[in-house]
Amino acid sequence: MKLKLAYLMLIAIAFVSCKKTTEVEMSLSNSGKLTYKLTDANGKGLSNVKISLFDHLDSYYASNSILIDERRTDGNGQVDFGDLNPKSYLIVADSAKVNNVNYTVRDYVQVTTGMTKNKETKVTDFSGTLVVKVTSYNTNQPAKNIGVLIIPVNNYEYEQYISKNLANAEFKGVTGENGIATLKIASGKDYVVLLYNTTTLSNLNWGTTSIQKGMTMNYFAGFYQ
Repeated sequence: MKLKLAYLMLIAIAFVSCKKTTEVEMSLSNSGKLTYKLTDANGKGLSNVKISLFDHLDSYYASNSILIDERRTDGNGQVDFGDLNPKSYLIVADSAKVNNVNYTVRDYVQVTTGMTKNKETKVTDFSGTLVVKVTSYNTNQPAKNIGVLIIPVNNYEYEQYISKNLANAEFKGVTGENGIATLKIASGKDYVVLLYNTTTLSNLNWGTTSIQKGMTMNYFAGFYQ
């Protein structure tokens, strides 16, 4: 009798144990995370810069992509876009200013499933090298000591003397003995290249240009004097 009772108790305990078994649900994340930081050339974060996140559609131009989110950088120059679908995105920041120069940032970032992408970018890296080569048409020789101003197209003043354009120029240089001035300028922007006489401050010649990130481009110009 006692053996039979003990046997029944063992069966009951086993049944209760089965009922209390916890079912563990495992779920895998199908998204990734993205944080993006903008800095100056020295690595200092740029605050209150609007950063737009676009669905990348294999196009350099943001107008051909789909806007997903817009946020402003915090005091450390960073934004957190949180959870995103794993794919390539286009980051655009068009108001990142360093040394009174507005740099246009267009950067591509890949988000990976289950991972956090922390991207840090120096806005001054979005620039190229412009080599301005100036010739005097009077002598057909390289012209030295010629002033060169690089001015955003929208800020250019059409006048004989260049006092206002001196203030509006984002980059400045003077040609050397070989008639060349080399300037590192912001990429992805339309500029006026203005040549002027550094003694009389009179306008000699002007034209327009733009440059892509990381490129070196020769710009040839001349003048009669």
